[in-house]
Amino acid sequence: MKKLLSIATAAVFAGTTFTAIASDEHIQLWDKMNAYTVELEDGPMEITRVKTPPALIKGYLQPVVPAEGVTPVGEIDVIEAIGKENNMIVDMRMKDHVLQLGTIPGSINIPYTEVAMNMDQFGCEKKGEGWSCADVTTKIYAFCNSSTCPQSPSGIRAMIREGYPAELIYYYRGGYQDWTIHGLTTVEGEL
Repeated sequence: MKKLLSIATAAVFAGTTFTAIASDEHIQLWDKMNAYTVELEDGPMEITRVKTPPALIKGYLQPVVPAEGVTPVGEIDVIEAIGKENNMIVDMRMKDHVLQLGTIPGSINIPYTEVAMNMDQFGCEKKGEGWSCADVTTKIYAFCNSSTCPQSPSGIRAMIREGYPAELIYYYRGGYQDWTIHGLTTVEGEL
């Protein structure tokens, strides 16, 4: 009963009406963990996660800060960054998601699997086998599907590994799902 109540409560707070109850399939919370036990006054309770209708992907919960030095941001920060000089909004989802679902206005699509080979798009210069990002000043606002999507955190870590300064990377953890839940303007995915 508590499980159904929490799903119904989440639906009310998300402003969503469900016509179907969530699946019984338990999906990953984080770190390959499907359940987490918490201690309450009434005794232990297991926290699990099931696929619900508004969820775009199964994924698993991502940390608020995907790598040391990266700054987490919200919707207002992304809105204020759109179209500003020295800011780049990067949709790190796979191309099919962008084409199928749309994207945030002003963003460019560089899938997380292609970030390391496209560092020149962020202002880095190819130097032998690697990249030089010493002179970059562009703030990168990276996002993917949702707070359970590992794509942009993986892309962010690849950027840092290739030399991009972590302090110039801003992570929009809520991603496209939160953007659309809030009813914010979207555009058709263009590549």
